[in-house]
Amino acid sequence: MHTVRKLSGSANGTPPTPPPAARPTFFEGIYRADSHEGSKRPAFNPLFSLPRWRYLYNATLVVLDALMMLISCAFMFVVRPDVLSTVNQLIPGGIITTLAIFCGTWILALACTSSYRRHTMGEGYALYAKVASAMLIELVALCSIAYFFDLGFPRWLVCVASLASGVLTLIERWLMRRALHSNRRKGEFNYPTVIVGSPKGIHETIDKLTTPMGLAIGYAPIAVCSVAQTSEESDPDATQYLVSVPFTPRNDFEKSLRVLPLNSRLPQTAKRLGAQTVLITDVFTRDSETLRTLSLAVESLCMELAVTTAVADIGGGRIHIRNNTALPIMSASLPQYSLPPRFMKRAIDIVGSLVALIPGSIFMLATAIAIKLEDGGPVFYKQERIGIYGEPFNVLKMRSMRIDADKHDAEVAAAAGVELGATFKVKDDPRITKVGKFIRKTSIDEIPQFINVLRGDMSLVGPRPQRQYEVDQYSSLYSTRLLVRPGITGPWQISGRNNLSQQDAEFLDVNYVENWSLMTDIAILIKTVGVVLRGDGAY
Repeated sequence: MHTVRKLSGSANGTPPTPPPAARPTFFEGIYRADSHEGSKRPAFNPLFSLPRWRYLYNATLVVLDALMMLISCAFMFVVRPDVLSTVNQLIPGGIITTLAIFCGTWILALACTSSYRRHTMGEGYALYAKVASAMLIELVALCSIAYFFDLGFPRWLVCVASLASGVLTLIERWLMRRALHSNRRKGEFNYPTVIVGSPKGIHETIDKLTTPMGLAIGYAPIAVCSVAQTSEESDPDATQYLVSVPFTPRNDFEKSLRVLPLNSRLPQTAKRLGAQTVLITDVFTRDSETLRTLSLAVESLCMELAVTTAVADIGGGRIHIRNNTALPIMSASLPQYSLPPRFMKRAIDIVGSLVALIPGSIFMLATAIAIKLEDGGPVFYKQERIGIYGEPFNVLKMRSMRIDADKHDAEVAAAAGVELGATFKVKDDPRITKVGKFIRKTSIDEIPQFINVLRGDMSLVGPRPQRQYEVDQYSSLYSTRLLVRPGITGPWQISGRNNLSQQDAEFLDVNYVENWSLMTDIAILIKTVGVVLRGDGAY
């Protein structure tokens, strides 16, 4: 599990120092791609996050893998007819049930060894080792099923089918691998790639990717992001700052590549261009804050982050080394941002919101009556907040302040002697009504946000949604909180809420983005119940 060691500043934990205005920064206030790159809404759907050929290729592998098991069983039935008779006599459903179990467990065994993962299908010895491991898993699985469900699988069938299917699958995968490489040499079945690095590093990487060995890797350049490092020469340990520099193409192929600037719009722009991989060639240092921010932004879009050098502390929970002779590459991914966890999180959001709104409607009705009796103003309150990728949306709340409260933010902050920034909250805020104090203490004012969750603007768990002026003050690393949907509750709410310092709040938010999991969300939801009942840090 990755942890956030620092947001900026020195390594000894001193408070972060904002960079001077003249220094470049990766985060430019938004993650959305430029409007001319497509529609206003983020062009990302995890269901269609992979190229079509991947779905077709993987489906073909599954069918062929099952066929290899069927051939193995058929061979055994032909050689030993008594085995077929035994199966029909002792197994409920006979040969149909037996073949279904053998094929199903074989596919699951291959999946458990990551034989269907990205790049594995194009590898050599590593792929064959995975198939060999699947053979052992298949053997153990069939024996376990026979024991626990009292199925009399013939020993000869279990042993021969496991071994023969493994051998046949090795041959099948070798042929599929050759077919894949052949198609890649024709420019097909590749991963569209954005190359980020110095002009020299980009040129060298393109040269390697276009060699016969390099084509087998499967990275097809579609755009480049040319950067250079700027730092204080007198201090070799100073924070690394990167700026975009011109890229001079050497040939017609390089002229066809898009040139993208290095900023927080890069990942979304790359996604809109159809990129599947962001490949970093050089320049970035091992402890680069920009690299960590870029890696989180890339991986949260289900794109692959790949580097050609030994880069450490990137925001990836799963590291994979590809020892290709043309270009050794280390790729990183965040498993929690893959398709199944995303769908599970959305399902929990929908079900949880529907369940919460049933009793919540009673509290909202009682609160609505109290608000109308106090000042006769509107019951609900809408305010523009910034959501995932910097997309604005209107958050819904039960009104707890005077009608004109937003117009006096700066005035109230100045009177209280606090900074109007990303964690602006004032204790005993004079704008809060009598009803507002109660519904804030009990969090009743946030019940309408379950409607935001149903609409997809928010999630049950995530960083607190903030306003545009707060987002404008984000550092590059803190801006990664925009890579996930904001939540009704989150690490900030269960760890002290408004009593937290800005540095602590930033740490919790970034740590949540890096280490998010479904179990983390469930734990936060459970802990939120206690926090709401106690009213910790609510004002």
